[in-house]
Amino acid sequence: MRRNLIAAAIAVTGVLALAGCGTGGTTATSTSTGGAVSTKVPDTPMTLTVDYASDPPITPLVDGFKKLHPNIKFKLVQTPFADYQTSLKLSLSSDNPPDIVQYSPGPMRAIVPAGLVQPLDGYAKAYGWKERVSPSLLGMLTSNKSATEYGSGTLYAMPGAVQMVGVFYNKKLTSAAGITTVPETVNELGRDLAKVKRSGVTPMTLPALGVGGFQLWSALANVYGNVNTFNKWVEGVPGTSLTSDSGFSKAAKQVQDWAKDGYFSSDASALADADAIAAFSTGKAAYYVTGNWNTEAFSKALGDDVGFFLMPGTSASQAAVATGSGFPYSISAKSKHKAAAAAFLDYMSSKASAQAIFDSGFVPVIPDSSVTDEGISGTIQNDYTKVVKGKGIAPFANWATSSMIDTLTAGVQGLLSGSTTPDAYVAALQSDWEKSQQ
Repeated sequence: MRRNLIAAAIAVTGVLALAGCGTGGTTATSTSTGGAVSTKVPDTPMTLTVDYASDPPITPLVDGFKKLHPNIKFKLVQTPFADYQTSLKLSLSSDNPPDIVQYSPGPMRAIVPAGLVQPLDGYAKAYGWKERVSPSLLGMLTSNKSATEYGSGTLYAMPGAVQMVGVFYNKKLTSAAGITTVPETVNELGRDLAKVKRSGVTPMTLPALGVGGFQLWSALANVYGNVNTFNKWVEGVPGTSLTSDSGFSKAAKQVQDWAKDGYFSSDASALADADAIAAFSTGKAAYYVTGNWNTEAFSKALGDDVGFFLMPGTSASQAAVATGSGFPYSISAKSKHKAAAAAFLDYMSSKASAQAIFDSGFVPVIPDSSVTDEGISGTIQNDYTKVVKGKGIAPFANWATSSMIDTLTAGVQGLLSGSTTPDAYVAALQSDWEKSQQ
C-alpha cells in the first residue's frame, strides 16, 4: 500500500528527478540574487544553531545529516510558536544569531526587508531545488524584496517536510458513541460531535489560547470559502478581500455554533496548544483539528486508536483541500556557515531523508518508493495525494501579516464567548490585512 501511495504522490506533484542530496564537493557560481555560492560542505568542526517553533522532524534529520558529515554538530533551540513569531527578528538581528531558522511569512515581512535572511536563488540553481520540488510548496517561500507580496520573486526558504492540518480522532471514543465511519460532509461531522457529547465525552478539544483555535476556523474557511481568494489574501495580492465571500463568515459561524452546542470544553478560551494535545492524548476528547506534526505523539499515546481524516466539504464530492505548507527553513544572513547550512536544507528535502520524515509522521518533500509505512502515517500520505489532486494546500492564515496571529487568536476567543459576531471576526481580519498594505 505504501509503495502505491508514494508512487501516486510522485505522479501528482510532478516532482522531477533528484539532482543530489548535498554531499558533493562542487562549487557553483550564480549571478542571481544571493551571489556566488558553494555546494562544497566544509570538513572543519563546526556547530549549526537551528531555531524553530513547532515540532518538525528536526531530530531525525539532524541525525541523518551528521552521519554524512560527522564534523558538523547541531544546537537545537525550540520556542513556543507565539513567542517565536515575535522573537524571530530579534534573534536574527542579534550579535550571535542562529544559522538556520524555521520560516514564517508573518515575521518575515519585517525580516526580509531588513536583510536578515539569506536569498537562496543561488543555492537553488546550484542544487537544482526548483527542478525537483513541487512549485506549490515553494510559492509562499518566495516574495518581493519588501515582503509585501508572496508567490513570486526571490526564494528565502526551503521546505523540509510537508505539514498538513486535518482532523485527528480517537477511534475508541467515537466507536463508543456509535460512530462507525468518518464523516463525508461537514454537517455529518457536526452530527458526530453531537453523538460524542451524548456519550458523555468532550467532542473536540480546542486550544483557543494557542494556534489551534484559528486553525479550526482556517480548515472550515477552506471548505466554506473560495480557496483562491484565501490564498491571494495570505499572499498579500492587492485588492483581495475576505469580506467579499460570505463563506469565511460561515466558517466563523460554524465555530461559534459548535461552541454554543457545547462541543468544546468550557475552558477552551484559556486552553493552550499543549493542553489540547494532552487532552486528546489521554482520551479526554474525541476530536482535535491540528497538524500532522502531532502524529508521532498521538501514535505513542493512543496506538491504533488514533485516526485521521481531512476536514470534509459541504458535499461528499467537494474537492479536497487542507491548510499546510512544506515546513520551511531559512538561512541567517549573518551565518558564518552558509555552505553547511545550505547543504542541510538540501539534505532535508532529498530522498535520503524520506524515511526519517515518514517515521516522524510527516510526508517527505521528495517521496521515495523504497520507503514503507502503514497505519496513520499511511492515511495521512493517502489524504495528501487527495489534496494535491483537489484544491491543493492552502497557506496558514497567520502568515497574512506580522500581527495576524494576534488578531486571529483574539477573534476566535470572541466567537467562543459570543462577544464577536462572525461578520465582525472576518472584518477584523480584513482590517489587519489592509493596514499591512498601507
